[in-house]
Amino acid sequence: MRFPPFFSLLLLVFLFAIQTGSAQTKKIDSLQNLLKTASDTTEVNLLNSLGVNLRSFDKEKALDLFEESIAKSKEIGYLEGETQALYSIGLTYGMTGDYVESLDYLNQCLVMAKQHEDYERINFIYNAMGIVYKRIGDYPKSQSYYLKRIKLVDSLQLDQNLSSPYINLGVLYSLMGEHDKAIESYEMALETYKGPDRKSLENNVLYNLGEIDFEKGNYEAALDKLLRATTYLEKVNNNIELCSLYLNIGNCYQELGQWKLAQDYYIRSLALAEQLSIKQEIARIQSGLANLMFLQKRYDEAMTYSNESLGALDSLSGYKLKHDAHEIAYKIYEARGQYTKAIHHLSQSIAYKDSLLNETKIKEIQNLQIQHDVYLKDREIKENELQLELLNTSVSLNNKRMVYLSIILVLLLFSAGLLYFRYLNKKKSNRILHEKNNLISQQKEVIERMNSQLEKRMLRAQMNPHFIFNSLSSIRYLVSSGDKEAALTYLNKFSKLLRQVLETSVNVSLVLHEEIELLKIYVELEALRFDNSFSYSFNIDENLDLHQHEVPMLLVQPYIENAILHGLLPKEGPKKLSVSFKDKMNHIESIIEDNGVGFDSSKNQRNTREKSRGMSITAKRIEVLKKFSNEELVKIENLNEGKETGTRVTILIPKE
Repeated sequence: MRFPPFFSLLLLVFLFAIQTGSAQTKKIDSLQNLLKTASDTTEVNLLNSLGVNLRSFDKEKALDLFEESIAKSKEIGYLEGETQALYSIGLTYGMTGDYVESLDYLNQCLVMAKQHEDYERINFIYNAMGIVYKRIGDYPKSQSYYLKRIKLVDSLQLDQNLSSPYINLGVLYSLMGEHDKAIESYEMALETYKGPDRKSLENNVLYNLGEIDFEKGNYEAALDKLLRATTYLEKVNNNIELCSLYLNIGNCYQELGQWKLAQDYYIRSLALAEQLSIKQEIARIQSGLANLMFLQKRYDEAMTYSNESLGALDSLSGYKLKHDAHEIAYKIYEARGQYTKAIHHLSQSIAYKDSLLNETKIKEIQNLQIQHDVYLKDREIKENELQLELLNTSVSLNNKRMVYLSIILVLLLFSAGLLYFRYLNKKKSNRILHEKNNLISQQKEVIERMNSQLEKRMLRAQMNPHFIFNSLSSIRYLVSSGDKEAALTYLNKFSKLLRQVLETSVNVSLVLHEEIELLKIYVELEALRFDNSFSYSFNIDENLDLHQHEVPMLLVQPYIENAILHGLLPKEGPKKLSVSFKDKMNHIESIIEDNGVGFDSSKNQRNTREKSRGMSITAKRIEVLKKFSNEELVKIENLNEGKETGTRVTILIPKE
């Protein structure tokens, strides 16, 4: 014996309606008195409020009030009042089962709300349309409107509570038998809830999840959730929902074969139902107790509960309840061997089953007819919208044609004038352009001469001033110490280096042989300057034609200087420097390798001003060389392996 989860809600609404009936009447009288002296927007709002309060008692009167509100709103240009009235008419028809008219008015309201970007109203309309389509059995359409509502709130970040549409989707998916989607929707309802009464929502979701478990036959899981739901309901003294919940817990225990616990919860549910005087619920519980006693073969008690259930149902409607009660009575009498009474209850059960089947078929046919009428109405609305759109398009096209013709005429006149002035200006521009070309040619010659001078200065500037000063200091030291022979040797080599640099500075590039000779003299001078504290070697590839290829002048020198000053000099012990030139297909490979202290970025801050001049010029020259090669032209490696240290710099110089 299983009952719909919304049954308790219907009972709650019924009792609430009885308690608030008199208060509703007083409110209606108050609104009618206020309406006598109201005008403009106040009158429209009162008409809408009065219609909302009247529609539960007098549908036709409520609809008349809404229509009056629409007429008044149009008269004074009150858009919000007209939209509210259309929405209220749609809800009124939906509440009374006239779903075709309900959807018609809701669609009218939706069009108006979209035109004026009333997103809050659109949100409510989507919810109402989802409910209407669910009631007529068009579940996919109902789902689409609930999802539209969620998407609208998410995309525009409206200050709306999304738990309501997710709960509606959960119920819808349960009706469709898609339990996994229903569970996911209930979880999203909890995740998105923003209201103050979260415990109530959690309990509602827990109850619905328990119902899903029961439908899937997971009775233990259902029982766990339903028992947890009772804690909250008992705390808030919600006896109406507790009555239904106790009954469902009893059903779970019955399915699990725990007869004593099932009977306890049936008795609790029956006590609340009798206290609240809910006859239909009393009949359901007694029928459940009769079935429980029958399963335990306690036929006397089963017969007592069965007779009480049938007696309570005599004054009530509902083929399903009566069919179930007579079916249980038939089983009891058959088990006791009272076949005459068993046959009587069996025939009654079959009769009610047939009536229930006919009622279900009639309802299905009615729903199909409503869906068909809704389809025709939707098609009619779409056709009207299409015709209106075509008419608007035609008018718009005619207006655009006139605008375009006017624009074209203006453009033609403007173009004619523009061409004439352009012809006059062209003569003047040609004369000015000729004069400018002559001036540019003269300036180009001056710039080329300046570039030539700047290149020479840049190449000469590559010789480190500190090296020159230090070399002169070393010569002075040798002279003062009396070592004239060493001083003369040093001075001779130094003058030879300077002479070669100055003589070749007019060229951007040197033959490789000359470049290597310059580098050898430079390294030899550095060795003399530092008392031959390091050894060096030059290794030249035999396959490399030193007289054929040209290289940028002193491109390698700054890297050799870095190796000596920052790699070898700070080191203790033997110091070695190796400079190699190799033939590598389209490149000349130069390798500068030392066994110095290695490269350490944290210690690379000394002599930044001195180093930045030579290295910055070299970096720019390397950037220029990249235009002639796709390879990585400079590679710096730290050779630290165990106790061994050092640095290797590999430079690729394009041959072309």
